[in-house]
Amino acid sequence: MWAHGGTAPAATTTRERSNGVQEMSTTLKELVEQLEARLPHLERDRFSSVFANDVFEAVDYWRNLGRYVLENNTKVNYPERAQDELELLSKFQALLQEKFPEERQKYVSLFSTSEELLQSVGMAQPREEGHRGFLKITGKHFQFLLSAYNFSVVDTQPTQLCFTSGAVYLELGFIENPSLSCVFGPATDRQQIFWIHDLLFMNGDQRYKDLPQKLSLDTEVDIEPWFGFVAGVFKQYGHPVLSNEPGILGRLSKAQAERDDEYAREMDHKFGVEKQKTARHSVRE
Repeated sequence: MWAHGGTAPAATTTRERSNGVQEMSTTLKELVEQLEARLPHLERDRFSSVFANDVFEAVDYWRNLGRYVLENNTKVNYPERAQDELELLSKFQALLQEKFPEERQKYVSLFSTSEELLQSVGMAQPREEGHRGFLKITGKHFQFLLSAYNFSVVDTQPTQLCFTSGAVYLELGFIENPSLSCVFGPATDRQQIFWIHDLLFMNGDQRYKDLPQKLSLDTEVDIEPWFGFVAGVFKQYGHPVLSNEPGILGRLSKAQAERDDEYAREMDHKFGVEKQKTARHSVRE
């Protein structure tokens, strides 16, 4: 089974910071409402041109980004997402210059409001510990990659943590599917993906049969045991993979293919028997 100075100035600074956050939220709420009011008209016109459709879809998403901030959604890296969306907005604004004056007029105030909203969104900082403590938990359990195998962190998102040694990558995700919550493989070919099931199977560890179909990730208490378990599997069996031992990827590929074949046989047997029962039942009728 897998394991389940003076005090007065400081007070003023805190109060000012709190007021600043409240003021930003109030302004952002107004901007969200302004975009929301424009969406019905944009939706009616969306099929008039490719540009109109793209703008509608973008504004709908920008409205949602603002909502996420107001709802304190901790899954999003707001500064990074806002920067990407501001680049898209700049492309729209450039394309708008090629339109007729009357069409440009329809979008000028919309894009101005959108730009203000995205700038406000970009000021929202994601939690250092990640969504529901994901980064804190995974960083703690996988610290050994940095200290023992010379991996480095190459991407950090509130729901994702990626490592690489240059030869091997390992990616952890806040995902309910246990297979997708930890994937690894050669850094030069990210299409070649292995799962924790493959590592267990290759080493004859029968726990690969007992892994859950779906993870509960509602709280830190739920997240902790799963990633602690995954880290433990790598500490127990992962050295050949993490050190990029010659031939290890071939062995993993062989194990993955054998495990897939085993699963296919089990499904054929299970559903084949059910089909036989259904056929016998039909004959009796």
